[in-house]
Amino acid sequence: MRTPTISLWVWWLLLASILLLIGALLLVNLQPGWLGSLQLNPLSNRTLPEQWQVKDLWLDAVLPVVLALGMALGVNLLPRRRWSHALVLTVLSLMGLRYFIWRSTTINTAHPISLAFSLTLFLCEAVYLITSAVQFIPSIVYEPLQRRREANRLAGWTKEHQPKVDIWIPTYNESERLVQRCVLASKNIRYANKTITILDDGHRPALAALAERLGVDYLSRPDNSHRKAGNLNYALAHTSAELIAVFDCDFVPFRNFFERTVGFFQDSGVALVQTPQHYFNSDFHNRNLGLESVMPDDMDYFFHYLQVIRDNFNAVICCGTSYVARRTAIESLGGYVTSCIIEDHQTGTKLLTRGWRMVYLDEILSLGEVPRSFRDYLDQRLRWMQGNFQIYYSGKELPIWSKLNLGQKSFYFNLLISLFTPFFRLVYLLFPLVSLVLGFTLIAAPPIEYLAYGLPFVILMYTLTTWLTNHHHFQFWNEVYESLFCFPAVGRILQILVSPFRILGSLVTNKDVSSGGGQLDLGLAWPFIAHLTVLVVSLVLFYGLPLVGPSWSRQSFEGEGLMLAWNLYNAWVVLTCLLACVDRPVERQSDRFPLQRIASLRIGGHELWGTTTDVSESGASLVLNQEAFRVQQGLSGQLTLVEEHIELPVRTLPDEHGDGAHRLRLAFAPLSEPELSALIALLYDGTAWYQKPRRMGTVDALLTLLASTWKIVPRPPQGKMDFH
Repeated sequence: MRTPTISLWVWWLLLASILLLIGALLLVNLQPGWLGSLQLNPLSNRTLPEQWQVKDLWLDAVLPVVLALGMALGVNLLPRRRWSHALVLTVLSLMGLRYFIWRSTTINTAHPISLAFSLTLFLCEAVYLITSAVQFIPSIVYEPLQRRREANRLAGWTKEHQPKVDIWIPTYNESERLVQRCVLASKNIRYANKTITILDDGHRPALAALAERLGVDYLSRPDNSHRKAGNLNYALAHTSAELIAVFDCDFVPFRNFFERTVGFFQDSGVALVQTPQHYFNSDFHNRNLGLESVMPDDMDYFFHYLQVIRDNFNAVICCGTSYVARRTAIESLGGYVTSCIIEDHQTGTKLLTRGWRMVYLDEILSLGEVPRSFRDYLDQRLRWMQGNFQIYYSGKELPIWSKLNLGQKSFYFNLLISLFTPFFRLVYLLFPLVSLVLGFTLIAAPPIEYLAYGLPFVILMYTLTTWLTNHHHFQFWNEVYESLFCFPAVGRILQILVSPFRILGSLVTNKDVSSGGGQLDLGLAWPFIAHLTVLVVSLVLFYGLPLVGPSWSRQSFEGEGLMLAWNLYNAWVVLTCLLACVDRPVERQSDRFPLQRIASLRIGGHELWGTTTDVSESGASLVLNQEAFRVQQGLSGQLTLVEEHIELPVRTLPDEHGDGAHRLRLAFAPLSEPELSALIALLYDGTAWYQKPRRMGTVDALLTLLASTWKIVPRPPQGKMDFH
C-alpha cells in the first residue's frame, strides 16, 4: 500500500485558506459599510441590438433549445457520408458563430476585477472554439476504413517480397516477465524473414540469459546516454534489416502485424507505418470508477479519430511503439532525435520536415498495458507533454514552420495551443467559484439570453462532435480527463517554459502490475478536496445561514443563478475526479480475462469437464459441468483447452467460495516455452470482445458519468455500444 505523501505545510495552508475564505465571504457578501461601494456587477443591464433581443420566451428562447435537442437526437439517423458531415459541420459552425457573437456582448465591465475575470474567460472560450474547428472541420474526410482496404490490396505484395524486418524490444527496468511475453508474441508473428533483438538499457545478465534461452538476439550498450533514443540508435548501428519494428516490452503484437503493415513500404516515399495503441487493461480512472467494461479509454479519441484525420494531411504522430519504419529513412536523419526527453513524436516530425510520408493504419494489431495508478498516469502524461513542448523549442532541428505545408502546420499549431489546455481548464473550474465567492457574474446577461444563445450551442457541441468522431469523443468525459490532469500540469508547464530541456519527473513509466493502491493519493487529490470544500462552505454561507435568521440575509447579484448552476456542474466533474483518484488495489500479478473455453481437467485419476470463466498468464478458473468429487488443494493435473488444443500443467488452489465441487481455481505450473507461447497467443489475439475498442452514444456516456459519481457500476447499454 502506498503511503499518502503530502507535506504538513500544505494542510496548514489549506486550513488558513479556508478560514480566510470564510472571512472574505462574510465581509463581501454581507456588505458592511466600508465594502458596500465595491461594485463588481453592471449597474444596469446592457441592451442587445434589436435583431438579437429576446422578446418572446417561447419563440426566441425555448424554440432554439427544442431545435437543438431535435438535431442532437436526429443526427444519429444520418448516413455517414461526406455530405452529412458537411451538413452537421455547417449547423454546428453557424450555431457556434451565433453563440460567439452573443458572448462578445456579455463581458462584465463594471469593475477592473470583474472585467479581468470575464474577459479572460471569453478569450479562453474563443481559443477553444478555434481549436475545436481545427479538430472537427476535417471530419468531412474522416474515413477510418480507407487504410484497411489498402492493406488488403497490399497483402499480396507483402507475401511475395517479404523484406527483412528487425524487431526491437527496448527495455530499461521492466520485469523479465514482460520482456519474455513480448518476445514470445513477436516470435508468434506470421513472418519468416524477421530477427528479434532485446535492447537492454538495464544491462541485466538475466535478460541476456533470457534472450539466449528464447533464441533471440541481445544488445546492451556501454552507457545509457540519451535514454530510449540512444538505445534505438545503438541498435540502428548494430542491425541491418531493411525495415525496423519497435514494440515496447509491455506490448504484445498480433500474429498478423507484418501482414497488415509491411505492404505500405512498396511506396518508396513511406518512412513509417504507425498503428494504434490499445490496452488490455483499463485506464486508472475507468477502473477506479468501476467502468472497465463500459467506457473507452482517454486515448480512444486520439488513436481512432485524430490520427486518422492527420493521415489525410501527412501529419501522423509517431507514438513510440507498434510501428514499422524504413531503416534508410531513420538513417537519413542521422538516427532518432536525442535532444528531447522522448524520441517518437520528435523523430516523426523530423521525417515530415524532410519530405517523408508517414502512414496511419487504424487497425488494432497489438495490445499493451496502461499505467495502473493515478500517479503513474500523471507521470507518463507529464513526460509526453514536456516532449511535445520541446518540439517548439527545437526550431533548428525541427523546422516545422518553414518546411511543412499549411495543412501540416495547422495541426502543429493546434497541438501547441492544446498544450495549454490545463490553464483553460483551471479557468473553467476556478473562475466560476471565484465569481460566486466574490458575488459577481462572468457572463453579464440575463438567464433568458443564455437559454436562447448559450444552451442550444452547448447541447450541439456536446452531441454533434460525438457523432462527427464516430463516437470516439465525449465532451463530458473529456472535461473529467482535463480536470484530472490540469493541477499538476500547470505547475509542470511553468517549469517547462522556464527550462524546457531540464529533466522533470521520471523518465520511465511503471509498467508492471503492482499490489499497491486501495486508497486516496492525497498528494494528488487535495486540489479536488479543496475545491469541493470551498464550494460547500460557500453554499452553506449563502443559502444555508439565511435560513437561520434574517441577519444573515444578503442581496443576490445579477447572473447568480447561472454561476450557481455552473458551479454545481463543476462540482459534479470534480467529485468524479476525486472518486477516480481512489486507486483500487491490484492484487494479482497478471491480468485475468473473462475467457470462456470448453476444457477438460485430468486430475487424481479423474477426467473432469467444464468451462473456463477467466484465464490469465498464471492460472484459470474452471466451472464444472456436473458436481464432482471435492478436489483437494495442491493436486497436480493437466488442463486441456479443447478448441485450441492447448495442454497446460496445473495445480489446484484453495477454494475461496466453498463450492469446490463445482468451481476450481487453478494455477499453472512452470510452463515450457511452447506452452507459454500458445497461452500468450490465446490471451492476446485481439478477437475477444473485451479487447476491442468500446463506443457509446452521447446519452449513455452522460448517464455513465452520472452513475460513476455515486459509484454505481452500470451494465453496457443494450444496443447502444458496439465493438470494432
